[in-house]
This record gives sequence, structure tokens and C-alpha cells, in this order.
Amino acid sequence: MSKVLITLLMMLAGFAGAPAQGADLQAGKGAAQSKCAQCHDADDWEGEDAASLESLIRDIVAGKVKHKVKLELTAAEVSNIAAYWAAGRK
Repeated sequence: MSKVLITLLMMLAGFAGAPAQGADLQAGKGAAQSKCAQCHDADDWEGEDAASLESLIRDIVAGKVKHKVKLELTAAEVSNIAAYWAAGRK
């Protein structure tokens, strides 16, 4: 494989895990309060970045990570919640 192709593949892989640009913090707050706040608050995620939170939440929704209750969230809700929590909002 050429170095250019390898570099492009690595860049694409990095972008795939990045949180969506323009995540809506207010929508994230609402979703977090209605779907997550009964067990979690923003302090649970202190120091985590949006990309790692988004990855974790996606894995929970997909059933790859054990969770107390089954979560059904849209991709936008996942991004918004991750961005909201990463911003340290309560």
C-alpha cells in the first residue's frame, strides 16, 4: 500500500470516531435529563472528552457494553449527550 493511501485511511478512521460537528448542547441536556439522569449526572463523566463518551454510549446502545437498562438513542442523541457531558454541564 502506498504511504498516501495509508495516511488517508488513518485520517478517515480518526474522523469516524469523532463527535459530530455542531452537536446541540441544549438537546443533549434534555436527552440526558430524560434518559440518563435517573442513574447518572454530568459529574460521572468529569474529564472525559466527547469522542470517548460518544463511543461508549454507542457501544451501550449497540449492546456491546453492559448497562443497567437497554438504551434506545438516535445517533444525534448520542452525539448531543456526549457533547453535553463533555462540556461539564449539569
